Amino acid sequence: MQSQTSSPDPFAALGLEPRFDLDPRALEDRFRERSREIHPDRFVGAPAAERAQALIRTRALNDAYQVLRRPQRRAEVLLAQAGVAIGDREVLAPAFLMEILELREELADARAADDAPTVTRLEASMRARQRGLLDGLVPLFAQLGGADDAAILAAIKRDLITLRYVDRYLDECDAALDE
Repeated sequence: MQSQTSSPDPFAALGLEPRFDLDPRALEDRFRERSREIHPDRFVGAPAAERAQALIRTRALNDAYQVLRRPQRRAEVLLAQAGVAIGDREVLAPAFLMEILELREELADARAADDAPTVTRLEASMRARQRGLLDGLVPLFAQLGGADDAAILAAIKRDLITLRYVDRYLDECDAALDE
């Protein structure tokens, strides 16, 4: 068996080319193929150290798969690999922040009034926005490799930060609908 160690690069862990537009079926096929190769059950009679390594490799593979199967997390990995980090205190356009604040207030009012139809409408609107942002990442990543990379990476970063706000809002919608 080929020696494998845990890798912080999820693409490398799965032996895939780093790219945003991964075919979900190909990703799943690769994950299953690698899982069969390193599954701890294959090492039942092996020494304890080898069994422990099999568990570590399996965990790393599972982690890599979980990252790559989510487009937003996959994009964040690619952005980091391009040398662009997203910090905890990133600045966004004041107009966007005001919009999110107003939407949160609307959601809080609907939640307080136990108005599930309004919460559902707000959630649907935000999910559409999430889908649009994720779909918009595909052409941005496809444009990388030219003279405008810095501007493209900045646009990707901005959209990923926006998606974090969208995700938090959707979490609030889910919590409201679960009440």
